[in-house]
Parts: sequence; structure tokens; C-alpha cells
Amino acid sequence: MAKAVTAPERVPLVRLEADWSRDGTYGHPLSDLSPVVESVSVERSITGDLPPEATLVEGYTTAKLVAELGGTRPGDPRDIARMLSPYRADHAVDTDDMMDAPLRLDLGLVTKSGPRWARQFTGATRTARLSASRRTVTVEGLDPAERLRASVTLPLWAMWEFEFRNLRSYPYRNLTNTQWVIDYVLRRNGIHASPPPREGALWGMTCHGSLAPDIGWRAALITATKTNATVPEFIDGPYGLACNGGPDSWSWTGATPTSSPYMSYPQLIEFEIRAGATNTFHRSSDGTVVSVSDGVVKLQGNTIDVAVTASGGLVARLWANRNSTTPTLAGTITGPTITGATRWHSVGLWIGWYANGDVVHRWHLDGVQTPSFTTTVGRPVDYPSLPGGVHAFTPLPVQCLRWAQRIFTLPADWGTPHTPTATIDTGLNWITGLPDVVDGDSWDVIRQAAAAEYGTVSFDEHGHFTFRTRNRPRPAPVKDLSAQVDLKDLDLTIAVDSVRTEITYRTTARYESSTREVVFAAGTLDQFDSPPGYTSYPIQLARRCLVDDGMTSYTPDVWPPQFSGFVSVNAATGARVSNVDVDLSVDPDQLHVNLLVSNPNAFTVRMAAGTRPALQITGTVITDDTTYTGITRNTTSAARYGRRVLDLPDNPFRQRPESTRDVATSLLGDLAAPVAILADVPVVGDPRVQLTDVVTVNDPSGLGGPITAAVIGSRRVHTTTDGLADTLTLRVLR
Repeated sequence: MAKAVTAPERVPLVRLEADWSRDGTYGHPLSDLSPVVESVSVERSITGDLPPEATLVEGYTTAKLVAELGGTRPGDPRDIARMLSPYRADHAVDTDDMMDAPLRLDLGLVTKSGPRWARQFTGATRTARLSASRRTVTVEGLDPAERLRASVTLPLWAMWEFEFRNLRSYPYRNLTNTQWVIDYVLRRNGIHASPPPREGALWGMTCHGSLAPDIGWRAALITATKTNATVPEFIDGPYGLACNGGPDSWSWTGATPTSSPYMSYPQLIEFEIRAGATNTFHRSSDGTVVSVSDGVVKLQGNTIDVAVTASGGLVARLWANRNSTTPTLAGTITGPTITGATRWHSVGLWIGWYANGDVVHRWHLDGVQTPSFTTTVGRPVDYPSLPGGVHAFTPLPVQCLRWAQRIFTLPADWGTPHTPTATIDTGLNWITGLPDVVDGDSWDVIRQAAAAEYGTVSFDEHGHFTFRTRNRPRPAPVKDLSAQVDLKDLDLTIAVDSVRTEITYRTTARYESSTREVVFAAGTLDQFDSPPGYTSYPIQLARRCLVDDGMTSYTPDVWPPQFSGFVSVNAATGARVSNVDVDLSVDPDQLHVNLLVSNPNAFTVRMAAGTRPALQITGTVITDDTTYTGITRNTTSAARYGRRVLDLPDNPFRQRPESTRDVATSLLGDLAAPVAILADVPVVGDPRVQLTDVVTVNDPSGLGGPITAAVIGSRRVHTTTDGLADTLTLRVLR
């Protein structure tokens, strides 16, 4: 293709296809639109929140395709406009199928070795305009960013205030990386850099830069320790970041699954672990990786632990307890053994613990499955009254912890390595707490997270999502643009307005408060007057919080207490009633609560302490710290160009001065001197050149060179009359 691009005579090719059937095959009779393409253009650009004159290769990219279709395809009875018109009785595509249909475009050139193609666009149709007089159809498509519209609610997750303020006494820093945020949002939209959840998934933790759950809620870092501050909390794993563990680092987290566990159903527990034939654990670790319990873990109800041993063995420990004092081990299930030097392994356990004490189990280690075995251990206890939970531990580096229930048939791909559908760099930004996002727009959350550190988020021409940080090594030039062959014109602009010598930024950290707050209180005496029987009250909290479990019945003389509770009285006489129960049911958004009042009396009860309403809900909240304002300067550049200030816009993902200061310093390096912009450079079309590529420009008889520049905007047009041409916007790289 390289030879064909620069050949004196070129034969460009176009292949435009629409998957009207939406089955991934592009097999609809009208899918191939190539024969009727009169012109097609693809426009890509990078948009960020820096001033236009200071544009860098950062922000988010968008791509738009416009195709003009006309004429009749070989073998079709009618022209393309009539074939696509949904209002004809003999139409080929229904109205509902025309919009949001997958769309892809390849451009190529005829070479001596045959046609050579390059993908230009992967997206979906957004509009179609049909002309009766001209018998033409104009199809517009947008890249997959347009489809990232799933509603996203970020978990309540932040450092505990004591840990936040005491680095010396608490070296383990419960921070969250940009990678985790972007990955979390993408997974809500069906894009998975690491293995997706199974059908029946009730809990999951990717570990991609945070201990917050991917599936599940009411999560907390129960305890975590490190030997010193130099031990990293996260390291690289096979699928992005992994949570570190071993003799010098250990963490223990807990979360509420999306549905209560029930041990008599088959369970599927999976994870990645870095282990070998010999392993050394932290003194607080017994090798457990995941604990699934239908009550209080190990202490009330039934618990399944999956663990690795110091000698590399995989085991499942089953616990059955009828009290909350002494753990009782019902039995141990032995799995395969990890051998050899320490490396990453994929582990899976399929297990069902049935009422008669039988345990059916099957393992896989790196995809090699054991046969299914049935072992008899102690009978599980009756279903406990307390809700169950999941606990995760890091005896060794782990990631992609997953748990699903009701898995009666093992997935066909069980143990098969996952093929990532996204590439997500480790972010430069580590935050103390997730912003309070409820029902947020997916693409907006991703853009904000990337903008906090001036990274780049994009879907490439193949529809593959990528997040790149600004410290990624600059790629080598992919193409030389020469005046003799490629350039039709060259217009260069250099402006001192692109210089910035001082950057001001603000950071606001978030942490989990160490004190409880009242997040809901009855407003009137009769607000919760409840007749005999059960009465339900949906309410909304003043703010999202980690709601305290249980509602305690208090006496009027101790009202109001520190915790959630109520005082129940006879609504007619005011006499206290002690046999009323109030249960809380908290929604996973941790903003909405349902109160269920159980009144066994023959009269209406009221929540009151004398003349005061007496029902309240308390919890711990994630709160904002005092805003810090920082200034970073480039004194050398300021001495040459004077004080030129850039005030970074506020961003909820800018929480730590250290991270933001590093990003600001990097920006000042790029903005220290005037930077040239080559805008709207017309060049000979080359299907291989894409957005963010680096090129060199040589114009020896004109403006000189070589000039190294990044492609920050492109418009590629193919027409049946003029062939293939590009218009590029280039930012000169210093």
C-alpha cells in the first residue's frame, strides 16, 4: 500500500457495510453499500478543555462518517433510495432497523499484489436522508462514543478519615486510580478490558486500581497493612492493575452482594493470582482469597473460603456455624496444585454445598479442568436470619475476583483467556474517594476522569476503546509528508498565545467521615403513624451514605440517640409500645430506603418522644475536605515570555495536590514556548494515517523541515470523481 499511495496513478477502493440485521455478520442482502457510494468522508478531532491556542494531544476524540449513496447496485431491481425507503411496500430495511445499525468503512488501494485495505470507521448509523428527486441517500454515522450512554452510579468508596489524615501511622493508602473509574464505566456499557461477569453474577472486584467492588455495594476496607510506604498497593497483572499482596502487604475488604447467597445453589468463584510452588503470606493472612457467606462470615450461617496454601495448593474451606462465637470447620476440599516459579495463574472453582452435606465441586487451573467430584462434609446450617456478604483478601497479588450463583451448567469458555475489548493505561491520577455520581452519563464520567490528568480517550477506527496517559512515550513517525509527493499546500501558524508559564489548580479530597450523621429524620409527629400489621414507607435520604444496620427501639428519655432508631408509642394515648419493629431496606444507590413498620398491636402506633418526632436514620458519609489551591510555575519560560496564566477548570477527579501538580508540571513543559499549528493541510489521501499518529513534514523549497507533528484533526474524503484526499491538522511537537 505504501507504494500505491505514492504511485503516479492510483486506484482507490471503498467498502461500506451496514449490519441492518444487527447480528454481527453483515449478512443482510443490502449490507454491502460499496457499489453505490458516490462519496464518503470521515472526520476525526480531539476535544479537550485547554484553550484552543494551547491545544495538545489530549482530551477525547470523536469521529463522524458521511456517505452519499446513489444509483443501483448490480442485481437490485431498484435504485438505493427506493430500496431503503421504509414507506414502500417492497422496502428492504424497516424503519426501526435503519437507525443505530452497526456501520463500518474500509478504504484501500489497488496494488500489484491485489487490493490492500485499511479500516477507517466503526460505529453506527445516526441519520439517513432520502431524496426522491435525486434518488440518493445520505447516511451519517458516529463512532461508539455516542453509544456510551448507560446510566452510571459510582459506589460509595473513599479512604477512612483517620487513614486519610495519618500517613505515618497508616502507610496503606486506599486510593483509586483513573484506570478503575474508566474500566468501571466501560463495563456498564458492555466493554471489558478484563473478563466480564458471568450470568448470575452477584459480586465482583476487578482490582484495577481500587478495592471498590465492580458488582455489589455497601463495601468497606475492613483492614489493610503494609510494612512500609514503599511497597506498592497495586502492581501490573494480566488484565490491568492488580491488588498487591504478600508478606509486606495485605488487605481485607467486605461488600454486600446484589442478592443474598444461598449455598445449596452451585456457586462459581474465579480469580487471577500470582503464585508459585512456594508462597509467603502476611502474618494476618491464612491464604484466603474469597469468602462467600450466607450470614456473618464464618460466625453465623455457612461460608465457603477459597484459598491458596504456602505450598501452592488450592483449597476450599467450608464453615457451618449456628452461633457467632466460635468458627466451626465443616470440611476442606482439595484442588489442584500450582507448581514452578511464581507467575500469574487463572483459577476457578464450581461448587455446590447441599442440605444433606454433599459437596459437588470442580476446579480449573489455567484452563485445565478437574473431573467433577462429590464429597460429603458437615451439613450446612439452616438459612440464617442475617444477610450474607462477600469478603476479599490479598494473600498474594490478585485481580478479577468474581462470584456467580445458580450456575447449573459450566460456561463453555470456563478457563479460556479473555480477549480485551479495551486498552486502559494506568492513570497518572490517584484519588482518595470516588465522586458522588448517581445516574451519570457514561461518556461524561469517562471524559471527566481523563481530563483530570489530560489523558486521551478514544475509539479507534476498529471501534476499540483506548485510554492513554500523557506520559506514554511518543510514538515514532509513521509517515513522511514531502512537498514533492504528498503536500498540496502548507499553512503554518505560530502564536505566543499558546505559551503558558504559570498554572493554577484546585484539588478537593474526599474521605469517609469518622463521625455519624443523621441522614433522615421524621419531620412531623404523625408522619409514620402505622396501623396494625405491616406498613411500608419509601423515603429518600438527605445524602448518600453507608447506612447503619438495624433500627433500635429507644425510650423517650434517651431520644435522640447517636444511631438509627425510633420511639414507638400508642398514637391515641402516648404510652410507649416496645413490641414494634422497624426494618430498613437500602437500595444499592444508597440514597433510597424503604421502612417497613411491623405493628402487632390492635391500635395505631406513632413514632414520637413526647412532642418530638422520633425516627431517624444515621450513617457515615463521604465528605469533601477543604479545597487546596496550588500554583506551578516555569520560571525560565516566564523570564522570556512574562507571566501567562492558565487556570485549570475544576474537576471532581482532581483530589490530590501531588498528582495534579505533576500533571501541571508536564503541561508547562509542553506550553513553555510558542507551538506551531499546521491547520487544514491538504495532502494526498493515505488510508493508513490515523488520529494521534506522528508524522514528519518536509518542504525544503518552501517552509523547510523536517517538522515533527501529531495529527490532532483529520478529514478523509473519497469520491468517485476525485479519488482519495486528506486534510490534516497537525500540532508541531517540540
